[in-house]
Amino acid sequence: MREGPATLIRREDYVAPAYTIRAVDLTFDLDPAKTIVASKLHIERAAGQGHQPLRLHGDELTLLRVQADGESVSFRHDAGDLVIDNPPDADSFVLEIRNTCAPDKNTRLQGLYTSHGGFFTQCEAEGFRRITYFLDRPDVMAVYTVTLRADKARYPVLLSNGNLLEEGSLPLGVGGVRHFAKWHDPFPKPSYLFALVAGKLVAREQRITSRAGRQHLLQIYVRPGDLEKTEHAMNSLVASVVWDEARFGLALDLDRFMVVAVEDYNGGAMENKGLNLFNTKYVLANAGTATDTDFSGIESVIAHEYFHNWTGNRITCRDWFQLSLKEGLTVFRDQEFSMDMAARPSARAVKRIEDVLRLRASQFPEDAGPMAHPVRPDSYL
Repeated sequence: MREGPATLIRREDYVAPAYTIRAVDLTFDLDPAKTIVASKLHIERAAGQGHQPLRLHGDELTLLRVQADGESVSFRHDAGDLVIDNPPDADSFVLEIRNTCAPDKNTRLQGLYTSHGGFFTQCEAEGFRRITYFLDRPDVMAVYTVTLRADKARYPVLLSNGNLLEEGSLPLGVGGVRHFAKWHDPFPKPSYLFALVAGKLVAREQRITSRAGRQHLLQIYVRPGDLEKTEHAMNSLVASVVWDEARFGLALDLDRFMVVAVEDYNGGAMENKGLNLFNTKYVLANAGTATDTDFSGIESVIAHEYFHNWTGNRITCRDWFQLSLKEGLTVFRDQEFSMDMAARPSARAVKRIEDVLRLRASQFPEDAGPMAHPVRPDSYL
């Protein structure tokens, strides 16, 4: 863990990265005490950049091996980061890294952690560096291929971003039956949108057909016992997918879209590409106990995270000073969706009044107090 005073980040100091990562292959051997992560990074030197050190972010990782284009390479550690002072001279090369992390000791709940017998991730804003060494910044976008390997009895469900390429059993070895799942996300994304889930989960599924005739599988994963409470969330997800394509021409771009909801997820909801993670508060509802406000809230949050698929994921931030762009535009889209779901003009007006009242109750006092700040600040800690 980094210690000492926080570093002041200034917007005017932004510098484009000297290197970028075009594609990454990740393999996880999941174990609560010591997960082994093998990464293969396809790195390119930015145009016009001369030979200079390569610095990869890292935090509380144990490095096992580093190779560049199949050869050993000298490196050093600096405040947790991995620094290669003399990377290959070629404009592109492959860097292979093998490291471990300790999910069950990750009490910061950033990166890969365990909770109630499952594996989960939270990578926004800088959690991916707690999984493996990487250029952990939003302006570095890569295509991810991820292979997960784990004990089949303890972790029967293995999920990551994108489309499922293959799954199956591994050769029987010490420790029982193990299996694997291989996922591929064909669209470049920043590391903060990476997600991984492994555990004992069940799913509600629904297949839909886009206007272009493409088939999609929608899945909502929850722990056993919660499945009957996911009907409204699934209806909300279907409505969101249909509305975004009809209203803005933005179709679902993956074969499947997954939502995972568990009560111990540390965030409210997170828009990881194709694999949204939720706290159950924003997914589960039972008609016998939930209020109209509960149902409305679930519909809104499900829609908001899905709409990030385009405004935030496919089109993302250069740096964290642009956070308000992706969030503000997506809030506008989810409010338009909620008003359209209200159907009648009078109901649309009521929804807009509710949104303005919420803004006046929370944002106005902040803007008038000591915590006031610009929408796009000049600096942050």
